Amino acid sequence: MFIALLIIVFILALLVWFTTSIDKKIEQNFFATGKLTPVEGGTIHWQMQGSGPALVLIHGLLGNSANFSKLASILATRYTVYSIDRPGNGFSIRAKSTSASFEKQSSMIREWMDKVGIDNAYLVGHSMGGGIALRMAIDASERINAVSLLCPLTTKLLKGAGPLSILYIPNNFLRKSISKTIASPFRVKFGSKQISQIFHPEAVPKSFAKHGGGALALHSKSFYEGSRDTVAAQGSLGRQHSAYANITCPVGVLYGEQDAILAPDMHIHPVKSTIAGSVSEIIGDAGHMIPVTQPQRCADFIFTINDKHAQNISAS
Repeated sequence: MFIALLIIVFILALLVWFTTSIDKKIEQNFFATGKLTPVEGGTIHWQMQGSGPALVLIHGLLGNSANFSKLASILATRYTVYSIDRPGNGFSIRAKSTSASFEKQSSMIREWMDKVGIDNAYLVGHSMGGGIALRMAIDASERINAVSLLCPLTTKLLKGAGPLSILYIPNNFLRKSISKTIASPFRVKFGSKQISQIFHPEAVPKSFAKHGGGALALHSKSFYEGSRDTVAAQGSLGRQHSAYANITCPVGVLYGEQDAILAPDMHIHPVKSTIAGSVSEIIGDAGHMIPVTQPQRCADFIFTINDKHAQNISAS
């Protein structure tokens, strides 16, 4: 019995050592290249490029602002583009006591907007970032000009989100224990397969790990905060679904037809059926990561949605 206990302790120590080594390696290769703005409950890391009206990019689960690098460059020809790391993601910080709810994330992003002088903005949200963009349009309708949703999460999930389903861990002690022990070894071993599933049917760009911020998802913090986001999302979406009808700004949904993470029909319907004038488009032979794989198509769609706001202003 004593020997078995020693073996278990040794294995756990080895897993913790491996996770710490992976974290340190990631920290040595990735740095916060933008600005850090304190808000209630944490700190927002952000970068800015271009000129013109403000446009804020909100990334998805396990993501970071680098996921939008190519898309941001295209959008910067018409807008002042703000690429942010959501609270707890990338180089943004979320305090342990700070809720991961969409309401709180919306509040933190809006406080960041106040502090950097953004009175109103166009929003672009990918995946979970889409659900948070909708929350912001509900909470601060006077500040949101239009919302473009790229493969968004808009309603409670009835089934797991492919390989990301592993993140649904309601117990915080278990979540933290897994993030510090088996999560990193598991993801190092199966990470390539999981990323391929997330991008399916499109190829994963060779530059995604480094320049697209993909490798940051291997950090133990990313797993822990991603799990918090995943659990909080269910309740958040349940609460905000009924308020979609109150959104009055232009809203558009763009989906990859073969998205293997979120079912297009399931997440387009709550928007189209409740938000007046909302539109949707499907990209054939595309998957979940269209901001990375289809940046020009995404930009063209965003331009179209945002132009509706300008047209509404002219008409009034």
